[in-house]
Amino acid sequence: MIWKYLPYLCVWLFVMQHLYPEELTLDSLLDREQLRGERTILRRAFSALLHRPEADGEPGYIQMVLETAVILLDEMNLGPEPVKCLLLKNLSDMGVFSPEKIEQEYGKPVLALIEGIRKLERIDTTKYSTNTENFIGLLLTLSDDIRVLLIRIGMRLYDMRHLPDYPPEKQTLIKGETKALYIPIAHRLGLYHIKSELEDLAMHSDDPVAYRFIEMKLRDTQADRDRYTSEFIAPIEKSLIAHGFDCEIKSRVKSIPSIQRKMLTQKVEFERVYDLFAIRVILKKIQENEAADCWKIYSVITDIYTPNPRRLRDWITVPKSNGYESLHTTVIGPSGRWVEVQIRTLRMDEVAEKGLAAHWKYKSGRRPVPAEDLFSGIRELLEKPLQSSSEQSFSSEKKILYTDEIFVFTPMGDLKRLKAGYSVLDFAFEIHSGIGSTCTGAIVNGKMVPLKHTLQNGDMVNILTSRSQKPNRGWLKIAKSPRNLSRIRHALKMEAYHDSDYGKELIRNKIAQLGHEFSDQLVSRIAPWFGCENIMELYQRFGEGKADLLKIKKALAETEPGLRHEPPKEETFPERVSGVMAGKEDFVVIDPKIRSLHYQFSKCCNPEPGSPIFAFVSVTQGIKIHRTTCSNAQEMIRRFPYRVLEARWKSDPPPGDK
Repeated sequence: MIWKYLPYLCVWLFVMQHLYPEELTLDSLLDREQLRGERTILRRAFSALLHRPEADGEPGYIQMVLETAVILLDEMNLGPEPVKCLLLKNLSDMGVFSPEKIEQEYGKPVLALIEGIRKLERIDTTKYSTNTENFIGLLLTLSDDIRVLLIRIGMRLYDMRHLPDYPPEKQTLIKGETKALYIPIAHRLGLYHIKSELEDLAMHSDDPVAYRFIEMKLRDTQADRDRYTSEFIAPIEKSLIAHGFDCEIKSRVKSIPSIQRKMLTQKVEFERVYDLFAIRVILKKIQENEAADCWKIYSVITDIYTPNPRRLRDWITVPKSNGYESLHTTVIGPSGRWVEVQIRTLRMDEVAEKGLAAHWKYKSGRRPVPAEDLFSGIRELLEKPLQSSSEQSFSSEKKILYTDEIFVFTPMGDLKRLKAGYSVLDFAFEIHSGIGSTCTGAIVNGKMVPLKHTLQNGDMVNILTSRSQKPNRGWLKIAKSPRNLSRIRHALKMEAYHDSDYGKELIRNKIAQLGHEFSDQLVSRIAPWFGCENIMELYQRFGEGKADLLKIKKALAETEPGLRHEPPKEETFPERVSGVMAGKEDFVVIDPKIRSLHYQFSKCCNPEPGSPIFAFVSVTQGIKIHRTTCSNAQEMIRRFPYRVLEARWKSDPPPGDK
């Protein structure tokens, strides 16, 4: 009797297996071809990992390691070393395995991956929203081995798939970092499949109502879309076969986040988003000249459907910087609907789906990538992973991985971009020239270092300053930035020429007194006469009182270009002003030769008849009369002796009559 229920039992087991799939195990992981030959050593690491206690607020760590390992193997095509890194990192953090033991038993490259992951985890990303580009640059360049970043992306994909398992606060942090950092990085690395899934999971968590609405609309329109794509594809498929092309043609529906962005930017309803899907034509057979075959397929398609020439995108002739290659065109299909068609080879499709981790088996059949492409070096690294059994150095091609930029943190968590090789002094000047000029050293990662210390990617830097610190010539050997070197030279010049402004004012007035128009050209002419190499040195010499103003007249005469002329007679002060100043009955006699001068009594000392006085020629207010006991008198006489004139009250007798 039991045999008649056997079919029903089989159906029940089949349903239960798909509703509740068997949990991923180490055995199912080790069955993968990429781990062949590594099973014994992986089992040993996994056995040690089983004794690790669960951390509060996390999904099961063991399951995370297994699922992330599957992501790295199946979705990113990485080899066994990243899997070993996942198994051993936590054991290393807990001190179960020492770095020496990991290097000895599992290889130096695995230890380097663990240390690279640890570096990424130490980064404080709390300010990612205001420093997004710098954080992305730091993540891309922090490790020499790009696999470190790919492992981190795989771990983040696992986090997003299991987001509800985390506490609310951690969910918010994971989603924020994913949207600001990991989605753009996945896009730049060409990991379009992973990038789309991360976007999908983020939107599902942020706006579940909008997500379910679009999901429902896609499901409701699926039948109509299938009918249309079948009608669209049929003549293309027939024509390609007739021309001898072995192609796979499939329809790709636009992602839900992408549909929502289009609805918001174009302000349209779902029904008015016409490019919900695209047709992808994939040439299966690898030919010597892939580009020519793709263009032939384009010709076949555009013979059937009229293309829009403004919507042609040729990323085969000039691939994107992340290695993406494809030929995109938009044609008018049945019922006058616009349809996007993507044409590529099987190799191009795998690179488009799995980005820079595309499988090495396509290397021999692909076209060379330009040397200036940064990520071509990354692809070479992935295609030639380091051997775990021996230490290998990076080849010259892999040096493309290294950029000439580093990213360092301020104590407030802000991220600053610098050139590689820059010192603490460079960083201080990059913050502010005032901080640079007073910098005495820094605390880097909790350790005090001197000005010449070279900063590394990811350093936390706290600049130390002192008011008594000033730039010196030794700084010119420490700073590397041309801009900062210029700042230091300027600061040194300003320090050397601190009296130059005063000297310039003296020379300006003397030249005007001699009847010449002041200019840099004129001063440059007389500077060598005084034995000065430049005008700043001349200004400084006069400002320090080390040059005689009376010699300017002779210098102008002896350096005048062309024929020698008799220098103009130096006018006296009374001669220059007597014809200009309007007169009134004077209370003060400034110069007996001048009938009347316009003057004012200074308010700082309020001179009164009978008090000793002197006259001072101000720049903007004419002649001012001061007491000789004025608090400002000594400074005016010291700095501007040429502006000081003798003066007396009219009621006082002349000096010679006393």
